[in-house]
Amino acid sequence: MKVSELSQRSGVSVASIKYYLREGLLTGGVQTATNQAVYSEQHIRRLRLIRSLIDIGGLSISHVRATLAAVDDELMPMHGAFGAVMHGLDEVPTDTRPTADIETAYGEVQEWLSSRGWHIEPGAPAPHRLAELVATLRRFDFPTTLTDFDSVAEMVERTAQIEVEYARAMPDRTSAVETMLIGTVILERAIVEVRRLALEAVSSRIDNAPRT
Repeated sequence: MKVSELSQRSGVSVASIKYYLREGLLTGGVQTATNQAVYSEQHIRRLRLIRSLIDIGGLSISHVRATLAAVDDELMPMHGAFGAVMHGLDEVPTDTRPTADIETAYGEVQEWLSSRGWHIEPGAPAPHRLAELVATLRRFDFPTTLTDFDSVAEMVERTAQIEVEYARAMPDRTSAVETMLIGTVILERAIVEVRRLALEAVSSRIDNAPRT
């Protein structure tokens, strides 16, 4: 197919396709003339993954490039490719030195992860973000400890097992990474919305409880 059909079928503008080609995110088509090339179904799938990483994952072009490099590296275990997606969704804060309460919370997070037997790569952003959130809760006098998250951790670990196994069962690395990305972002949002619904429901139940 020509670039115009590729654009129509993928829903990505010709200008964006040419930009992705220049940035090395999308491989070139088969040259048929000096200024013409033909593209395949693989290009459509690649464009879908690129757009998923940008639109759903919110990744920058540099993070998209790193993630795609992990997808394309057949020697990298699938765990490494998944890690590129997970770590690309956020960044370890480096602009300022963590405050004392965040450093304390970070140490507690690491101990908690170890107690659960969860192996997390040293460069992962999530432990840092969790430490920031715990420290913030404490600043507002929420008596928060990491064990408060045990029941949530057990629930999400069960869903994570299903999610990762489903993604790994995809027929190729591109589909697996796309599935992992969409599952991660969308399920996270769904869990947040369910919790908000629960908060409203509990508040309503307390308001309407019979007075004794």
